[in-house]
Amino acid sequence: MSAASLYIVFYLTFVVRKPKIIAKPGSFIYRLIKQRCPFATELYWPTIWCYGGRAQTVVGGVLKSHPVVTYEREILGTRDGGEIALDWCNTKNPTNPLTVLILPGLTGTSQLGYVLHFVLHVTQKLNCAVVVLNNRGLGGLRLKTPRVCCAADTEDLEYVISHLKNKQPRRPVMVAGISLGGIILTNFLCKMAEGKSDITDEILGAAIISTPWDLFKTSNSLEQPLNRLLFNRHLTKLLQNVLKEHLSSTKFQEMTLKLNCDINSGLNSSTVREFDDKIIAPMSGFKDCNEYYAAATLHTKPLCKINIPLLCLNAADDPFAPEESIPFELLSRCPNIAMVLTKHGGHVGFTEGLFPRGAGLMEKVIVQYSQALFEHWSQGRHDSSLMN
Repeated sequence: MSAASLYIVFYLTFVVRKPKIIAKPGSFIYRLIKQRCPFATELYWPTIWCYGGRAQTVVGGVLKSHPVVTYEREILGTRDGGEIALDWCNTKNPTNPLTVLILPGLTGTSQLGYVLHFVLHVTQKLNCAVVVLNNRGLGGLRLKTPRVCCAADTEDLEYVISHLKNKQPRRPVMVAGISLGGIILTNFLCKMAEGKSDITDEILGAAIISTPWDLFKTSNSLEQPLNRLLFNRHLTKLLQNVLKEHLSSTKFQEMTLKLNCDINSGLNSSTVREFDDKIIAPMSGFKDCNEYYAAATLHTKPLCKINIPLLCLNAADDPFAPEESIPFELLSRCPNIAMVLTKHGGHVGFTEGLFPRGAGLMEKVIVQYSQALFEHWSQGRHDSSLMN
């Protein structure tokens, strides 16, 4: 048997798998996914020449195309004088009243490749409005206050959801968070469940993709030699580039001085942990990155109190969210959470096909899950004025 034949046998035997569904048996979300979401029972075929976690992560970030997506920008002034932006797509004549809000990952904006594919896939398959949140200081926005996007800070997300419901009170809202966006979203859902938010029942459902569950274990994983070389340096450089963009502002320099941010150390950081310690933590009101990570980490939060359907998509080989950092036993007891775990997929990878430049498994999961939730919601709430 040739080497190619042996590789194909290995791929078919050990790589191609159905995802595992970890959820409370008999719960609504478990039944919804099993009965209405084909991805739950279909095989996942990772790109045959790059199925490993690191390869999926790199290929998913580098090879994905950047399709043309037309946005309409809406600038929102926050309560503390800051500024965020909502980039809207497909707002003119959607046939589906659903609105899908997308929260990108670290330094992410509406122009990232994976975000563009999310927007395009959702609008094409569901024909609903999609809106992407561009956080403070990103996507061409200037920092007007001494505050940046932080995994433990959910105030801006709460403000955006309130804005969406005030703007379109009859439209159901589905929220999808990717990586860092998933941490913020889950922290918000926990606060909402505990009554620490003014938001009550404005969200139809939520999904998080490639979300790190324990930031301490994430940092440890990213500081392993190969991960440090492949990912940590690059992410640190992205953060430093954002910082450099705003250093030209005298106002920003004054703000960072008042908060005791060590700009030089931040610019010379070699890891994300170091940057978080010198810049993100003090700008977010924490004394250091340990306090920040403890506040943002999810596995210590009251996940079982979350009272809306939450789908979580993770890969067992994600270098940003190692399998041992995912609280499977806890999640299996939560009545409104379902973990979809693939053997392969990496971090925001989940590529499919021989030439993985388009949408992959994660876009498929969001579409099928959103459609299933909307159909369930609309069965008992049909209203001819939904689109108003």
